[in-house]
Amino acid sequence: MFHPILKRKFEYVTNYFETAIKNEKRSFAQSIVLYGQDIAAQYYLAMEIARQLNCMKDADPACDCLNCSWIRNNQHPAVLTVSKNDNKPSDDTSSKVISIKQTLMINNSLINSSDYYRVFIFCDSEIGEMNEFEKKHIQDFGGLNFKFPQENWIPKPLNRDVLIEASANSLLKSIEEPPERTLFLFLTEDKEDIIETIISRSQSFYVPSFNAQSYDTEFLTAALADYPAIKKINVINTAAVLLEAMQEHDYKVEYVLDCMEFYLAQMIKRNLNNKMLVQKIKKDISKIQHAKKQAQAYIKPQLIIEDLLFSFAF
Repeated sequence: MFHPILKRKFEYVTNYFETAIKNEKRSFAQSIVLYGQDIAAQYYLAMEIARQLNCMKDADPACDCLNCSWIRNNQHPAVLTVSKNDNKPSDDTSSKVISIKQTLMINNSLINSSDYYRVFIFCDSEIGEMNEFEKKHIQDFGGLNFKFPQENWIPKPLNRDVLIEASANSLLKSIEEPPERTLFLFLTEDKEDIIETIISRSQSFYVPSFNAQSYDTEFLTAALADYPAIKKINVINTAAVLLEAMQEHDYKVEYVLDCMEFYLAQMIKRNLNNKMLVQKIKKDISKIQHAKKQAQAYIKPQLIIEDLLFSFAF
C-alpha cells in the first residue's frame, strides 16, 4: 500500500499502481511519463513506486526489508536516478545533458537478467542550496524518509535540452521491448518537453502540485496586470509595485519567483488554444529559472525583478 502522504494527494496514480501490482501479471505500462509543476512530488512518487515494486514483504509504508531500506537511502542497485548529474559512466564528461553514454549504459545493463525490479527515473537536477520555499516543500514529504541521490541535490523537470534527441532515441528499443520487471519513469512539467517518440511509447499521468495553496498569486495580480503585454517603458513602475508587495508580505525573492512560475503555469492551462501565447509563457518561465540562479548568486532582489520584467517586456 502506498504511503498515506502520497495516497491522499495522488489517489488516481497510486490506485492505478496498487491495482496493477496486486495483479500477478503486473500488467501496466513499462514506460511512464509523470508531468506537472511539482517535480519534487513526482520524484517522491517515482521512488515510492520503485519501493512498491521491490518490497520483499507486503509493501507496507513502514516496511524495513532490505530493498525498502536501500531505496529509502537511494542506494538500491536497480533503482537509478538518471540526470545530467547522476549515474554517468566514468568516462562521461558531459555536464549539461543526459548523454548517449548514459543511455547506452542503461541499454547494456538490460542485457543481463536481474533479481530486482529495475526502475530508471529520468529527471533534470541541480546541485546547490535550496531556497526557503523548496526547503519547506521538501519537509511536506518528510514522513516518506526518502533520501536524494546526492547532498544539495534539487530535482528539476526534464526538457529537450537535457534529455537530448539522440539520447532519447537510443532508448527507444529498450522502451519498446523492455525486459520483464523493468520500468522507465520520465519526470517533466509538460509532455511537450519530451520528444514525441518517447511520449507515444509511454503512458502519461498528470501529477498535481502537492501543496498548491503554498503559492500566493494574489499579490501578483496587480503587479502583472499587463502581462503578457508589459511595455519596457512601464517596467520600472511594475517592478516597484511588485517589490512593494514583497516588502509588505515579507516575501523573499526566491519565493516570489516560485509564485511567478506557478502563476504563469496556470495561465498556460487557461490558454492552451493560444499557441503563440503558450510559447511566450514557456519562454518566460525559462527566464524565471535564470532569475532563480541570480538569486542564488546573491544579486539584489530589485535588480533581479527589474531584469526579469525587462526580459518579459517588448
